[in-house]
Amino acid sequence: MQKKYSGIIIAILMMILIAPTLVAEPEGIGGNTVKNGCVCHGAIDADVTVTLTGLPDKFKAGQTYNISISISGGPDATGENIGGFNLVANIGNLSATDENVQLLSDGDLTHTTLGNDLRSWQVQWTAPETDTADVTFTILGNSVDGNNESSGDSWNTAEYSVQGVNSSGGTLVDFGNIAWWIIIFAILAVAGGVILALVLKNDFGKTELMHWLTTCNHKDIGLLYLWATILFSVIGLALSVLIRLQLMVPDNEFLTGGLFNEAVTMHGAVMVLFAISPMSFAFANYIVPLQIGARDMAFPRLNAFSFWTMLLGGLVAASGFFFGGAADAGWTFYSPLTSLEYSPGAGISLAGAGLVLLILSVSGSTINFLVTILQMRVPSMKLMQMPMFSWNILFTVILMLAVFPALLGAVLMLVGDRVFGTLFFDPSIDGTTWWLHIFWFFGHPEVYIVLLPGLGMAMEVVPTFVKRTLYGRRIIIWALVVASIISVLVWGHHMFITGINPTFRKFETIGTELVSVPFGLIYLSLLATFYKSKPQFDKLPLTFVMGAIGIFLVGGVTGVYLSSVAMDVQLRGTYYIVAHFHYTLGSVAVMTLGGIYYWYPKMFGKMLDRTLGWWHFWLTFLGINLTFIPLFGMWDMPRRIYSYGSETGWANEHFWSTIGSLVVFLGQAIFFWNFIRSMKHGKDAGDNPWGGSTFEWSTSSPPPPNNFDELPEVIQQ
Repeated sequence: MQKKYSGIIIAILMMILIAPTLVAEPEGIGGNTVKNGCVCHGAIDADVTVTLTGLPDKFKAGQTYNISISISGGPDATGENIGGFNLVANIGNLSATDENVQLLSDGDLTHTTLGNDLRSWQVQWTAPETDTADVTFTILGNSVDGNNESSGDSWNTAEYSVQGVNSSGGTLVDFGNIAWWIIIFAILAVAGGVILALVLKNDFGKTELMHWLTTCNHKDIGLLYLWATILFSVIGLALSVLIRLQLMVPDNEFLTGGLFNEAVTMHGAVMVLFAISPMSFAFANYIVPLQIGARDMAFPRLNAFSFWTMLLGGLVAASGFFFGGAADAGWTFYSPLTSLEYSPGAGISLAGAGLVLLILSVSGSTINFLVTILQMRVPSMKLMQMPMFSWNILFTVILMLAVFPALLGAVLMLVGDRVFGTLFFDPSIDGTTWWLHIFWFFGHPEVYIVLLPGLGMAMEVVPTFVKRTLYGRRIIIWALVVASIISVLVWGHHMFITGINPTFRKFETIGTELVSVPFGLIYLSLLATFYKSKPQFDKLPLTFVMGAIGIFLVGGVTGVYLSSVAMDVQLRGTYYIVAHFHYTLGSVAVMTLGGIYYWYPKMFGKMLDRTLGWWHFWLTFLGINLTFIPLFGMWDMPRRIYSYGSETGWANEHFWSTIGSLVVFLGQAIFFWNFIRSMKHGKDAGDNPWGGSTFEWSTSSPPPPNNFDELPEVIQQ
């Protein structure tokens, strides 16, 4: 008996559960009713057409659209309750406009009891705050005859998709956009170049591969850094070409606004943080132990950890392009643009994760270099006798150790805001200014972090090719001390127009003007080294350094104007800043190229091809000037806008600037080919092709695993 009643109870419960799918719903359809379609109205019927009208071709963020729903086909209406619908949008918010439609608790729209007497309805949809995604509308509609029976009724469903104005079309890679082809080509070109370089090595195989994956030797780590930073440089250059192509002509639609913002953001982040800055570690790893007579770095395993962490961090930061969109808030990541409200995708989070990995890498490297330089010099080398490149690396890592932890704290707080709902950078409590202080405490010294290694290379190249000792060596060292200290104290000049304390602003103005003094002394000392000398201007390393000195002069002079609050108010956020910043870092890039031409023979035992090298120099030097000189006059154009009208008068400057960027890119393509080709086909360099006097030139090219058969000694003079 108990089993009998149990069966009856179970049957009743089953009927209750499936009841919503067996009867019509005059008050609207939702929940279980729509999970498997309107089975309460028979089978799906292709004769029934469910239509949405009023959808835009592409939606704009935050805008509201009026949408019409209509059902046609199916049985003739012979009574009441002749139709019903259920509408779902995967993003954005649906809302009712009259008493015929209601909003369900799960965000679906459906008809009301009154609306059950219709076959057309009016609704509204409000787009999300980001227009980089795609919206999908799923509409289910039933067409019934109104006789209160399910026989003869029918239903159908339809799906509509609308792109945001800055969407890539819902795909990881928008193959319809040529911009994506450029990005993919750049990545494949670098990968192909690395594979080609490995193929050219006769002894490359599994053993060789395992060696490079597990090596802790400082010279191998230096080469790995060099290859990795070349990879990131190509990615950064490709993104810069995308930016320039978009701005080449007025009203251009080459890029969407969203992809333009992603390109601008990742170009800056990749070039500054993952290309130029880590490239200093490429040379520091290879050259510093050789220059101070050390067998290796103080902590070889930590050195390997630092490289692989940096590489992983860069790849994670750049991977956003293939996961719904890269970071698009600008490389300075200003709040509140980095909040979930304005950047809901994974791009900012991936960039933050990449930065955390980079900072771990930098922290390990700074400790390693400090211990190596201070404790592992040969006994005969006093600190003041250390070569100038090693001196510059010492100041670089001290600055890194001072400011990168601040960036780590800022990034972790940003992660807290995005993931855990903290309010560190909430604008309502002045969190935007808080981010500015922390970021620029890191960001201003970062300029000198990327500059000092390049200056160190110049201080090695110039004496070698003018055959004179560096003029004012002791003055330069103390100037570097002063410049490093001041660089950490003048972050506020990036915040002149943010309403900071006027007294603090005056101190920052004075400090910004003073920081040019030690660099002026360094600049004049480099030039004074040429006095009464016979420079070998036919040598490519010196040629690149001289070109960099000229570029640095323009960047330095144009930066002095920004110490004036009055000038800064006018110039901040314009293309004048873009030109000044790129002249400063452009000089670093050209100095670094001079360092590559100088130390390539030591690293590979081969010489780079001279003819290709001269093509590389002139295309780079002329291209940089053609790219950025026109931008100095564009102090009336805000940066980071992706389209402008022909009436603005900016077209000519952007046209020539884009031509210049293409010239620079061509020059680097020639260099990349020269770099790979010369590894096997270059002229044998010998141990000391330049006649250098520092310790790295006293050993073989490439050096043996232990660097020296016998440790060198400093000859006291």
